[in-house]
Amino acid sequence: MAATIEVPVRRPARPQHRRFPALIAVGVALVLAVTAALILIAVARGLAPAHAGHLTGTSIVVPHPAPGPSGN
Repeated sequence: MAATIEVPVRRPARPQHRRFPALIAVGVALVLAVTAALILIAVARGLAPAHAGHLTGTSIVVPHPAPGPSGN
Protein backbone atom coordinates (compact mmCIF):
# COMPACT_ATOMS: atom_id res chain seq x y z
CA MET A 1 0.00 0.00 0.00
CA ALA A 2 1.39 3.35 -1.01
CA ALA A 3 1.32 6.29 1.36
CA THR A 4 0.00 9.51 -0.06
CA ILE A 5 0.97 12.92 1.20
CA GLU A 6 -1.51 15.74 0.68
CA VAL A 7 0.06 19.09 0.14
CA PRO A 8 -2.27 22.03 0.76
CA VAL A 9 -2.59 24.18 -2.31
CA ARG A 10 -2.16 27.84 -1.58
CA ARG A 11 -4.36 30.13 -3.57
CA PRO A 12 -2.95 33.41 -4.71
CA ALA A 13 -3.92 36.13 -2.29
CA ARG A 14 -6.90 38.15 -3.52
CA PRO A 15 -6.45 41.86 -3.68
CA GLN A 16 -8.61 43.33 -0.98
CA HIS A 17 -11.53 45.37 -2.11
CA ARG A 18 -10.77 48.99 -1.47
CA ARG A 19 -13.92 50.37 -3.04
CA PHE A 20 -16.01 50.15 0.13
CA PRO A 21 -13.73 52.33 2.32
CA ALA A 22 -13.33 54.75 -0.58
CA LEU A 23 -17.10 55.08 -0.90
CA ILE A 24 -17.39 55.71 2.82
CA ALA A 25 -14.69 58.38 2.61
CA VAL A 26 -16.45 60.08 -0.31
CA GLY A 27 -19.77 60.00 1.55
CA VAL A 28 -18.28 61.49 4.70
CA ALA A 29 -16.53 64.20 2.69
CA LEU A 30 -19.79 65.04 0.92
CA VAL A 31 -21.71 65.29 4.19
CA LEU A 32 -19.02 67.52 5.69
CA ALA A 33 -18.99 69.77 2.61
CA VAL A 34 -22.77 70.20 2.63
CA THR A 35 -22.75 70.87 6.39
CA ALA A 36 -20.03 73.49 6.01
CA ALA A 37 -21.93 75.16 3.17
CA LEU A 38 -25.12 75.32 5.25
CA ILE A 39 -23.24 76.79 8.20
CA LEU A 40 -21.62 79.42 5.98
CA ILE A 41 -25.00 80.36 4.49
CA ALA A 42 -26.54 80.64 7.96
CA VAL A 43 -23.67 82.81 9.21
CA ALA A 44 -23.80 85.03 6.12
CA ARG A 45 -27.55 85.51 6.53
CA GLY A 46 -27.17 86.15 10.23
CA LEU A 47 -24.58 88.87 9.65
CA ALA A 48 -26.61 90.59 6.94
CA PRO A 49 -28.18 93.93 7.92
CA ALA A 50 -31.70 93.65 9.23
CA HIS A 51 -34.54 94.37 6.87
CA ALA A 52 -35.79 97.94 7.34
CA GLY A 53 -39.44 97.01 7.38
CA HIS A 54 -41.89 97.15 4.51
CA LEU A 55 -40.83 98.55 1.21
CA THR A 56 -42.46 101.74 -0.03
CA GLY A 57 -45.70 101.05 -1.80
CA THR A 58 -46.34 97.73 -0.09
CA SER A 59 -49.90 97.65 1.17
CA ILE A 60 -50.74 95.80 4.34
CA VAL A 61 -54.26 94.41 4.60
CA VAL A 62 -55.47 94.31 8.18
CA PRO A 63 -58.87 92.70 8.75
CA HIS A 64 -61.27 94.63 10.97
CA PRO A 65 -64.00 92.97 12.95
CA ALA A 66 -67.58 93.54 11.87
CA PRO A 67 -69.32 96.32 13.76
CA GLY A 68 -71.28 95.18 16.78
CA PRO A 69 -74.98 95.71 17.43
CA SER A 70 -74.35 99.21 18.74
CA GLY A 71 -72.63 100.22 15.49
CA ASN A 72 -69.13 100.53 16.96
